Amino acid sequence: MSPHGGDSNSTWEGILIMGHERNLKLTKRFNELFAGGHSNFRIAIEASEHRVFLTRAEGSHLWDVDGNEYIDYLNAMGPTILGHRHPEYTNALKDHLGVMSTAIGSGVFFTPQDVELAEKLVKHIPCAEKVKLCLSGSEAVQMAIRLGRAYTKRPYFIRFGDHYHGWLDNVIGGVVDEHPAGKPFGVENKELDMLCHTEGKSRGALQESFLLPWNDIERLEEVLKTYGEEVAIIHFEGIVFNHFALMPRPGFLERMRELCTKYGIVMSMDEVISGFRVGLGGAQGYLGITPDLSTFGKAMAGGIPFSAVVGKADILDQLKERKVLGPGTFNGHPLGVRAALTTLSVLERGGGAAYKEMAKVQKRLTDGLSDLAKKHGITMSIQGVTGGFFTLFGVEKTGHAYTNDDLKDLDIWKLFDFWKKMQEEGIIVMAGGRWYMSIAHTDKDIDRTLEAADRSMARM
Repeated sequence: MSPHGGDSNSTWEGILIMGHERNLKLTKRFNELFAGGHSNFRIAIEASEHRVFLTRAEGSHLWDVDGNEYIDYLNAMGPTILGHRHPEYTNALKDHLGVMSTAIGSGVFFTPQDVELAEKLVKHIPCAEKVKLCLSGSEAVQMAIRLGRAYTKRPYFIRFGDHYHGWLDNVIGGVVDEHPAGKPFGVENKELDMLCHTEGKSRGALQESFLLPWNDIERLEEVLKTYGEEVAIIHFEGIVFNHFALMPRPGFLERMRELCTKYGIVMSMDEVISGFRVGLGGAQGYLGITPDLSTFGKAMAGGIPFSAVVGKADILDQLKERKVLGPGTFNGHPLGVRAALTTLSVLERGGGAAYKEMAKVQKRLTDGLSDLAKKHGITMSIQGVTGGFFTLFGVEKTGHAYTNDDLKDLDIWKLFDFWKKMQEEGIIVMAGGRWYMSIAHTDKDIDRTLEAADRSMARM
């Protein structure tokens, strides 16, 4: 049975003898036509030598052109918090398409559901007083930076090493300069920046921001003591999902909040991943810290491209006053609004009951993976929160990891070996050992996943 109650026509018993003939043929033609994958980093995100071409998705399951079935812990790299083709979500989009266009003219026309969605965002997100709708996480981040600069009339923003804020020049790549001669800009280093180094960036891109080490409050205080009057905004992931789910040290964000208030700096939390994945209040609700601005995307609309900047009214009202421009043909497009409204309606029902069930299912999975690692004599720890976690091979740690020093024993080769072996078993995990949960995952999925993990660990 599928997670949504229908017959999944599962062929799971044959999963270990997967065929790939059609995938291989399509891969060859794809590579002739496309300049790489649709999304690319310096480290490949495909677990197999061939690409996987899907023909069907339902709940927590995927099927490819060769008829292979997979359990999906990639979840579109975060957006599909409801799983695939959730019936209420799918029907809502069908109903919308039956009477309304997908685009109606950003800034010219609106729908009543714009108001309904904004009311939900303001209700659930601690920092949200006003809302600005965008299309992608990358766009939302740039909007937040522009708002912060305009509000403070200052030139620089601060970001942290290993945090990810999109693909645009001023936020991607660079490494922390441990001994800067002057302002602590990031520096290019292809060898150290294994994921995000790119050629073709604007020559001045790294000079827009100070790039600092995460969780080093002394360094932040030192930089602000010297340059605080020049910093407009600090933008950061509250939970660093893009780098092994590093957590903020106790007191780090609280002190950052104090420093931002002291120096008149806009505190901006990147919740493009964590927003509506870890809970209705996002990472800020989970961590108990209220920023001035926050960027949301991915899970907010359940899979439709959509994002938002939310925060203090006096900062967002610069858009209403046209001091700051934020145009875009697809901003607030009604299909995205309907998708987000439906997603949040499902997630908030019963006081967030879906999160409680997802947490219970995830705990079965993480406990089972930990037990299997012990069974096979493999050093592994679990890092993360409800909605997403990492399997960190070589790391022996029971509490949270805060910095790369806590990950110094990470066995990257074992991590990638497990990733590939699990895909061979029909379990799709994100590159880097990242697992994203959805509310569609079931106990049966966990049983099958742990059976696959048992066999994979036995072959490592």
